[in-house]
Amino acid sequence: MDATTAILELLLIISIALITPGPNALTSFAHSGLFGKKSNISLIAGMAIGLSIMGLAVGLAVDSLSENKDALIALHWIGMAFLGAMAIAMFRFDITSINVSETEGRLGLKTGIAMQFVNGKEWAFMILIMSEYIEPLGGGLVGIVSILGIILGICIPAMFAWTFFGDRLSNIFSNPKEGPRVFKTCAILLTLLFLAFLYRGAQV
Repeated sequence: MDATTAILELLLIISIALITPGPNALTSFAHSGLFGKKSNISLIAGMAIGLSIMGLAVGLAVDSLSENKDALIALHWIGMAFLGAMAIAMFRFDITSINVSETEGRLGLKTGIAMQFVNGKEWAFMILIMSEYIEPLGGGLVGIVSILGIILGICIPAMFAWTFFGDRLSNIFSNPKEGPRVFKTCAILLTLLFLAFLYRGAQV
């Protein structure tokens, strides 16, 4: 796989990840609805830092195992398991569980960082992305930093977009007709991505 193909595939995967609301997106729009849009600056900064730390750790782990095909295959299927679980969870998601009024206080940098390490969606995508695209994008630290640069360059503005359109999105998600449709559509997209990775298999 050449670098151009890798970047195009990576952009497609990131796009699917962004339009399927996960913990980061849901927290961003809910928090801004409660405390105002400016309150999300430190929260999103924390998300970016946490995502960078997690991505670097996953990337270095994948790169250190580059000569161990069995380990890379295992990582691939761990990522697949996370992704499959996310798709199932999205199909079964109960929109009534979105209750922003239960938030007790403003969230900040530390919360944004910590969220990434308990975010199954982030682990799924990061493991799959790092195991697939480090080598085509330069290998080693160059490949890892390239991937993280692309991810952060797109995801940070996306979180601010979730923040800005939080009120509208909240109304859609809480709508008894539109909400389930949105989450089922997201679940279908995740399922299609799962099937695409399943068809390709581990690239080792």
